[in-house]
Amino acid sequence: MYKSICGNKYVMASLIVVLGVLAYSNSFTVPFQFDDESYVATNSIIRTFHYFFSPLDIFKIEKLSPTSLPPALQFAFMTRILGYFTLALNFKLHGLNVVGYHVVNLALHLFNGYLVYLIARYTLELERCAPRGDDSRAGYPEAIAAATALFFVVHPMQTHAVTYITSRFLLMASCGYLLALFCYLKSQTEPAGKRALWYGLALASTVGSMLSKEFSFTLPFIVALYDFTFLDRGLKARLKALAPFAATLCIIPILVFLQQGQLGALDSTMRTITAADVSKISRGDYLLTQFGVITDYLRLLFLPIHQNVDHDFTKYHTLFALPVFGCFLLLVAIFLTGLFCYYLSGRLREFPELRLAGFGILWFFVTLSVESSILPLGELGAEYRVYLPSFGLFLAVTALSHLAARLTLGTTAGIRLFAGLFGVLVLVLAVATFSRNRVWQTEISLWEDSAKNSPKKLRPHQNLGLYLSAAGRLDEAKKELSAALAIDPNNFELHNNLGIVYKKLGDYPNAIGEYTKASQLNPGDPMSIFNLANAYLAQGDIASALRYYEKCLQIIPDYDELHNNLAIAYLKSGRPADALREFERAVQLNPENANARRNLESVRSMKAGPGKN
Repeated sequence: MYKSICGNKYVMASLIVVLGVLAYSNSFTVPFQFDDESYVATNSIIRTFHYFFSPLDIFKIEKLSPTSLPPALQFAFMTRILGYFTLALNFKLHGLNVVGYHVVNLALHLFNGYLVYLIARYTLELERCAPRGDDSRAGYPEAIAAATALFFVVHPMQTHAVTYITSRFLLMASCGYLLALFCYLKSQTEPAGKRALWYGLALASTVGSMLSKEFSFTLPFIVALYDFTFLDRGLKARLKALAPFAATLCIIPILVFLQQGQLGALDSTMRTITAADVSKISRGDYLLTQFGVITDYLRLLFLPIHQNVDHDFTKYHTLFALPVFGCFLLLVAIFLTGLFCYYLSGRLREFPELRLAGFGILWFFVTLSVESSILPLGELGAEYRVYLPSFGLFLAVTALSHLAARLTLGTTAGIRLFAGLFGVLVLVLAVATFSRNRVWQTEISLWEDSAKNSPKKLRPHQNLGLYLSAAGRLDEAKKELSAALAIDPNNFELHNNLGIVYKKLGDYPNAIGEYTKASQLNPGDPMSIFNLANAYLAQGDIASALRYYEKCLQIIPDYDELHNNLAIAYLKSGRPADALREFERAVQLNPENANARRNLESVRSMKAGPGKN
């Protein structure tokens, strides 16, 4: 029965869709999370198609406004332009309705899962993977391919890549990555009349992947690895087929150069687009730390408990720290196991599973190499980074498990046991994915989970405090922001955010104290100065409010809310002419500012007060 299910491409496609939709059925209404606010909800780039035709125009957008683009959008727009384009299509079709964004993310994930099945299935039918001397094993490709694909689709580690809308770039790049490899496979095995079409599709998919996310730089190396692993032909034929893919290696460096004017900017670009609280780490320390990060990825793939949207990884500075050296030895052992599988596959042709395992292990390390090597990123690690590498690990594990079951119990009984076990595991993982998606249901639940799992890390407490404040749970917000300040007492943003909580509580003295501290720590930050002026205005100290509004105006002269609030202060100080001028300026800057329009009409008619702050 398993052969009729796993061997039929259309049945497998249906099974992937059904299990995937069920596992993610509670994710379609998950709100914008984490960086979704800046990448999607307030991202001016995706509200028009202009920037996709003139990408360098994004550098003309005002940088000092509080509503300006985050640096990631400016420094990595061209290397992710295809991903941004799909977000723009989403916005054009349904605005900020999150359902549409989640539908596209899930559709990409399911298609990626089907590509995983096709790659594994067609690879297992190649001559180098064909069974030797045992015709009853003719059905083994279906079992391994199906297990690999279903693990990929329903594993809960994939939730960060699928449920998090901003991971669209990762999903798009992975789609192009897998599609390029599949089309290359077909271009080398199909009849001559079809090969050119498949080869052209492979190259186009490679370019598409490189226009979606930077890790796709490794794709040409994976294509070469696949060719040498599974295809039988001479060196000259290989090099001829691989040369155009080697040429694509220049795409990402060229795009970085076009954006920043120097090839050496790649390092700063990668730091910027993943900016977090550890962005100052050196190359050497980042590499040493990655041994533990990758080991934790492996733990989560084998035992997906204590998942976290923001893991707290310890930075290390020497290879000889016990945790670093232990993880290093483990990873070296796994890598050597992959090489040993290659060696044995050449001597024991009757065990083609060994070749699959070797390729899968090398796939895991190669596809992780951009984000887990010597190129420091802002975040030391993140679960979404293991999305594409997981294919290699799943392939290796299923191949070796299949081999172990067959050698232990014999061909027929072994394959039956393998099919039964993987069926149970797939169902367990699907339930775990559904459960993990519950954590993503609200901003508060997501960051409560993270703060619980990373109690000593700054960002979970900071973000939880912000969302608790927005929900009106002010005492809890104050507790979380205070916990964050205990970790980083000189963080001006934390002092500013805690000041906002105090202001909402009506505790103006403490609010002013926190805003003052924030502005002292970062004198050039306009928002802490703006909030300080607002607190003085709310307290009734009009002179101080005017002083700080005017100081803020020197930094961000084109912020409509600043002009609106300055006008209110002018009104309260008996300067209606100045107030009228500032209300007019606020409306001119942002005609959609309802408060400013209402206040302007009130001043002009002289029938009502200036409105509310």
